[in-house]
Amino acid sequence: MDELRILIARLSWPCPSTRWWSMQLLAGRLCQSTTKSDTESALLQRLGSCKLEAELVEILYIFWMAVKSQGYSVVPDLAKSAVKSSILSDLLMDSLGILVQQDGANLKLMPNDFETPNDFNSVQGVDIPKVFQTTLSKLETYSSLPFVRQMAFEWVENTAVCPESPYQGDIAHFVRPLGDGFIGSFSARVSLRAISAYLRTLAVAKQFWRMPSDLVNEKSLMALPVHPTLAFLQPQRPAWFPGMTDFDGDDDSVNSSLLAMLTKVRATRPDDELIAFNSPIMMSMERCVELSLVRWSQELGSQVNDANLATHLNTYWTRGVTLFSRSENPFDTKTVIAPPTFQQLVDEDSKAWPLAGSLDFDRIGYLQHDLYPLRLFFPTLPGLFEAETKPQDGHLEISVESQPVAELIYWNAGWGTVRPKQFGGNCGTALISNGEKYRKTAGAKEKTLRQFYYWQVRTLHRKDRYEEFDEAIVTGILFV
Repeated sequence: MDELRILIARLSWPCPSTRWWSMQLLAGRLCQSTTKSDTESALLQRLGSCKLEAELVEILYIFWMAVKSQGYSVVPDLAKSAVKSSILSDLLMDSLGILVQQDGANLKLMPNDFETPNDFNSVQGVDIPKVFQTTLSKLETYSSLPFVRQMAFEWVENTAVCPESPYQGDIAHFVRPLGDGFIGSFSARVSLRAISAYLRTLAVAKQFWRMPSDLVNEKSLMALPVHPTLAFLQPQRPAWFPGMTDFDGDDDSVNSSLLAMLTKVRATRPDDELIAFNSPIMMSMERCVELSLVRWSQELGSQVNDANLATHLNTYWTRGVTLFSRSENPFDTKTVIAPPTFQQLVDEDSKAWPLAGSLDFDRIGYLQHDLYPLRLFFPTLPGLFEAETKPQDGHLEISVESQPVAELIYWNAGWGTVRPKQFGGNCGTALISNGEKYRKTAGAKEKTLRQFYYWQVRTLHRKDRYEEFDEAIVTGILFV
């Protein structure tokens, strides 16, 4: 079996996780003496044959991952092979220490009589994420310049890249046999075309409309294929993962199953605590179950009865807690998280606050959209110092003042080319503490605190595999 040929071919698969994993494996081959030469040659050839800007960024990202993970030295011919460069690829080259000269000779403004085609609007939010059109729409509102029409023009221009199949076939062909309850992934050729049109529009804005370089660079990061901090996550399904039928039945049954899972966590990690969890538990054609939970702290003096606490906190699940982040440079593998104040976090009526929140969209990887937004859990650490998160042995390590306080692990759950519409993704994550330091809260009164888990079980069920799923959501509280 030709492993290299298969991995290169998988870079074109219309499945985001497959592309991400292939990039990781190819980066690993670049760092091995026995496979380095052949892999370099194949990737440089692939780089030179790229027809779309977004496609080129994905290949360059493999070299970046190799450099960051194991100290790989970039080949001198890398810049010469990058024939479909963009602002984002130039930034990526710069992070690799390669100086490139920006060439805008092939850029042009759309004609005055250009009309946006119907297919451009019809694919937004269906075959591709709508974030790119939305970002340009906001710039257009601010500047009164035709950003969206320029993107549509670039979209028409790159249709010729694959004239026989600009949409990479009918992706829905693989979804229809499963019935009405599933959707496909955002990663087909049509998505690469749209992202490339987005990047070229930013280049046009910089060259012809004098858009500031800092703003152009910032907006180009929306087209990252993989988040730099999340690039090295490896599937690590925990040994304490619950059984497929553990969350059937009423509240008492769910609480019993949760206690059993928490007991397994303590047996595996006696001094640590499960802070948050979100994953499909069971996936079949007729029934799918997803479990989510977050640990909370609560002061005495709540005005909400324990029996009504789950209902009262239900708005948390729809609104969530967003943790703001920043990085020293666009391709830094370390992400700095700014914890909220205690006053911002605490619910005054219940005197309770969540111990985990989700990451913002400062940087995002479109090949990792299964993780966004509510599977990226991090400790809230209200009122404390800034936290840092960075990749470590296939998981994410979260530290405060250089001391690890928690780690985020990730695994595949019910992985496939499609997922139920109501589920955020086909993967699961868990945030696990290192001791109890993550519970320290600056601003909390010196009173006795109690701990509980706010949980949600989402069940999808249908009698006929071609029908829509019936959805049932149950929430509850488990005090520990």
